[in-house]
Amino acid sequence: MLYSRLHHLMLLFLLILLMPAAYLQAQVVTTIPDFPTEDQPVSIIFDATQGNGGLAGYTGDVYAHTGVITNLSDGPSGWRYVKTNWGQNTPETKLTRIGEDLYQLDIENIREYYGVPLSEQILQMAFVFRSGEQVNGSFLEGKDVGGADIFVDLFNDPLLVRFTSPSNDPYNPAFAELDDVIEVRIAGFALETEIAELRLYADEVLVASADDVADLTYDLTIASTGRIDLRAEVEDDAGDVAEAFTYIVVNPEVTEMAPPAGTRYGINYHDDDTSVTLAIWAPYIDDIYVIGDFTEWEIRPEFFMNRHTVNPDSVMFWTTVTDLTPGVEYGFQYLVEGERRIGELYSHKVLDPWNDRFISEEVYPNLMPYPTGKTSGMVSILQTAAPQYEWQTTDYERIDHRDMIKYELLIRDWLDESTYRNVADSLDYLQRLGINALELMPVSNFDGNISWGYNPNFHLAVEKSYGPAFELKRLIDEAHSRGMAVLLDVVYNHATDLSPLIGLYGHQNNPLIGPGHEFNVFNHLNHDHPKIKYWMDRANAFWIEEFRVDGFRFDLTKGFATNFNNQNYHGYNAQRIANLKRMADAIWEIDPDFWIVLEHFTANSEEMELSNWRRNEGRPGMLLWGNMNFNYNEATMGWHSNNQSNFSGVFHQSRGWSAPNLVGYMESHDEQRLMYRNLQFGRSSGGYDIRDFETAMGRQMLAGAFFFTIPGPKMLWQFGELGYDIPLDETGPNRTAPMPVMWDDYLADPVRVELYNTWRAIIHLRQSSEAFRTEDVSLDLQPSVKRIWLNHESMNVAIIGNFDVQQRTVDANLQHTGLWYDYFAQEAREFSATNEPVVLEPGEFVIYTTELVELPEGGLTPVGIRDEDQLEQPAGFGLLQNYPNPFNPTTNVRYEVGETTDVRLEVFNVLGQRVALLHNGLQTVGTHTAVFDGSRLTSGVYIVRMQANGQTFTNKMLLVK
Repeated sequence: MLYSRLHHLMLLFLLILLMPAAYLQAQVVTTIPDFPTEDQPVSIIFDATQGNGGLAGYTGDVYAHTGVITNLSDGPSGWRYVKTNWGQNTPETKLTRIGEDLYQLDIENIREYYGVPLSEQILQMAFVFRSGEQVNGSFLEGKDVGGADIFVDLFNDPLLVRFTSPSNDPYNPAFAELDDVIEVRIAGFALETEIAELRLYADEVLVASADDVADLTYDLTIASTGRIDLRAEVEDDAGDVAEAFTYIVVNPEVTEMAPPAGTRYGINYHDDDTSVTLAIWAPYIDDIYVIGDFTEWEIRPEFFMNRHTVNPDSVMFWTTVTDLTPGVEYGFQYLVEGERRIGELYSHKVLDPWNDRFISEEVYPNLMPYPTGKTSGMVSILQTAAPQYEWQTTDYERIDHRDMIKYELLIRDWLDESTYRNVADSLDYLQRLGINALELMPVSNFDGNISWGYNPNFHLAVEKSYGPAFELKRLIDEAHSRGMAVLLDVVYNHATDLSPLIGLYGHQNNPLIGPGHEFNVFNHLNHDHPKIKYWMDRANAFWIEEFRVDGFRFDLTKGFATNFNNQNYHGYNAQRIANLKRMADAIWEIDPDFWIVLEHFTANSEEMELSNWRRNEGRPGMLLWGNMNFNYNEATMGWHSNNQSNFSGVFHQSRGWSAPNLVGYMESHDEQRLMYRNLQFGRSSGGYDIRDFETAMGRQMLAGAFFFTIPGPKMLWQFGELGYDIPLDETGPNRTAPMPVMWDDYLADPVRVELYNTWRAIIHLRQSSEAFRTEDVSLDLQPSVKRIWLNHESMNVAIIGNFDVQQRTVDANLQHTGLWYDYFAQEAREFSATNEPVVLEPGEFVIYTTELVELPEGGLTPVGIRDEDQLEQPAGFGLLQNYPNPFNPTTNVRYEVGETTDVRLEVFNVLGQRVALLHNGLQTVGTHTAVFDGSRLTSGVYIVRMQANGQTFTNKMLLVK
């Protein structure tokens, strides 16, 4: 027996050396022997031209990054006993070059090589091959088709047979053409017995057999199109039989046929809820199959797609899938020319083989598992008769964009559990601040789970790491119920390699990829191509109609063209202008008042033209991001040389615009935090030092007074209202890494809460009067003492602020004499002369109005808490919003009692179980506070309920640990 196995090894080694190249290219990895077991030597033969081809043509040293899959692994991604850290070169992981693009790794004892204890069963060896050195900043990788890891099975069965040619690898199906002669080779293995016979069947017809041999080769002539099913049998001398299966696909001629009427690219659902028509745009492509759950992930002739050719540049491949079960999710892909597996460009949900396993059941309940071992790459989902979200807010009316106070929010860094659900349950915090528009950083499907979202792959699919799509709809619904608009940050400049836009053709000669530009990342899309225009219109329409969003913030719109040079990238570019106008027109056909916000930062003349587009026809025009981070920060830090602290560019008229369409901001995700720089680089004089925390926070309050009061839409970056001061890694590798969530520390800090309430009061003032829409605006923002004058028939406003580090006495320079009101002091002052002196401490400001505007409820007390000494006795009963919310571990529950009576105050979890009784008995007239301690409870939403005077009141609270 020992002689037989050694002889078998020698024969196989000779076969490998003598085999024609066509056979060597059949699989990414072959082994010697065919049936490796853990107790014998094994040689791994790696063909760099196969799989993803990432190491093809590389001439340097190649190393194996390798581990094992055991009975204790958590699926195929659960590598164990990995030999080295990524990028570490060791002699025992170095491959030997045995030919052009061919490498060999010899392992004497698998268990000893990996150091696997006897208590674990080794199921597979796992490999990623890589270059010994980095090329252009990263290692070249040799992987399976679609970037999948490479696995080599270990065998423990006493009797086995397998196809060694053609491949039975599910990622590499065998294709042939009519009249081809295909060498079919099968190999048998018997552990304790002897092989009696090998048999080969083609479509259940016995075509070859041999006695007492371990290998059988047969030349199969291809005589017809379709699918040829092959079956191999091995029988040993004890009469036991083992089988193996594979198949060969022979493409027929593509049928030229028009699709059903009304078919468009993507998933077309039929009224019967049991069938769909799938259609893909694919000019200059030879053939496409649909594979998926309904084909058991095999290639089947009935799913060979028809073709409809309008002209050479407009070709639709399509097929209809029937016998689907209503309500069931099915995974599917397109197999393009037998080589490339891609998802559906217009799919609304995709499965990710690398990252879905890290999404918890709590974040995404009952997430459909990836079809591991059956395919590779991104998988699209279709579902007939899918459940529909029932919108609750049906009477929402969008605000005028001039009144926009927008909050840019990254769901990933908002709470410790980053979900649409938790953002929806914390909207009260933003509503109290005065936020009336929420801008979500990208929520379309992106590479990985931890990202800013600017690495998109499927632009119409909802990012699952934040939760299910219906939770995103609920977030939008909840925002609308508060009168709050929702904008989505969308990314059309580029797509990653996982996008079907890239996968359909690859990188070479792909008509959908355009020449890049200096700020380009990933694959710059060809915005002049009709397909890209069509796709963008479809994507925009989907988010508007399906999710009822109010606006888009388009990322990097300077890239929406292809004819770039140094002059017309930063300067005027007529092609880019035309593309943006065309896109805007398509959006306004769906929603005439829809907000289109551009991250543009290019020639002012170009921005002016875009802001005015179709405003004379009743459209809002396009809005543009107005970055004034540097200028505001120079002012808050107390630096005024060279006029760099002049932030007048935050006002549209200062740029020569007639349209109030400049979305000004002091911070965004791309800029360093003002508070961080205040603390690091602020000026000082005498005892006044901006680098002192409380002083730096006071400078933020001052900045808010000169930001929110300037007419036009404005934007905050999340937690700016609390003085977030953890620095952004502006140029390093951690630029987009997760940032600490600081709710507990910040809401417990009275100085940060004071900033929140100061900005809240200024926003309240802005939203209380038409004066903050006026076009009659004068700005004096050059010196260290800065001024704003607003004139309107409803009232006049004057703001004076001392951005210096020393006390300043200045003339008031009001618009007129008479009675003026100090907004924050809530005091009247009679000015007999417009130039009466005003004394301002460093960092101090005053807002004068000609009409008395009361501070918001609660004045400048902590977030949401009302000072009972300032209140009149409540006229009725009510349950006020708790503070803080979110909270950990305690929060204040406030309630109003209009007359002395019994009050019952309880807290319940979402299952309706009572978790606390805060009050039960007689309560006097007044506003009262009860403390709820959630230290023994888990994170989540809780309901506080008040019963009094025959009335019931409820509020939501969010406990975050």
